[in-house]
Amino acid sequence: MKIRVLMAVVSAVLSALWITLPPCASAKDPTGKFVLVIDPAHGGPDDGVQLARKVVEKDITLSIATLVKRNLEDAKNVTVRFTRMGDAGVAMTDRVGAAIKAQADLFISIHVNAGFEKEAAGYELYFPGFGAQEAAKGAPKGESAAIVRDMVRTKHLNESVRFAQILQKNLDPVFPRQARGLRSAPVPILKNFTIPAVILETGFATNPNDRRKLQDESVQASVAKAIADSVREFFQ
Repeated sequence: MKIRVLMAVVSAVLSALWITLPPCASAKDPTGKFVLVIDPAHGGPDDGVQLARKVVEKDITLSIATLVKRNLEDAKNVTVRFTRMGDAGVAMTDRVGAAIKAQADLFISIHVNAGFEKEAAGYELYFPGFGAQEAAKGAPKGESAAIVRDMVRTKHLNESVRFAQILQKNLDPVFPRQARGLRSAPVPILKNFTIPAVILETGFATNPNDRRKLQDESVQASVAKAIADSVREFFQ
């Protein structure tokens, strides 16, 4: 009996909030396709980390992003857009703005990692932290309206985790994560989104083996295919 009453209250609150609270992401663009925005990190005067004398992070991230788009050219339900085309410098706010303007349904920022000495290896995936989301204000703890508002506000976080888990599954055979893998983090670029979003650190430029692999075009192609396959699965 209590469960039926609670469900009725939640349903009523959802109906009341439907007009005032926007969805976490747009459903589809005018062509009827989901919108994927890929962010090839760095660009222009910002090279990112260096992998070799003439190879820097901005080149690797753009190469992988371009290959992801190529892999999704035959996808009937996904359109791909970039935050930068070519070697252009783009501010972080503009990268976020590009996703918002495109009414993106998914945002993927591609990077190359560095640091933690030479032993650190493998890819890392970051998704927005649930702790960064404030609880509903002005309502007693446990009130149905507050619970529903929080559910609406955190929907994109759940979807971020779902996509990250799919991508982790598809990346593991290509570029083992070396016990690093999936983690929540208050990364600045992720704080401003209300859509599913992840940051992929493809490997460590400071690790000799990762550095070699990341410069290999066949490895870049395999990473891009894993990302594209994950996007297809996410939007099924």
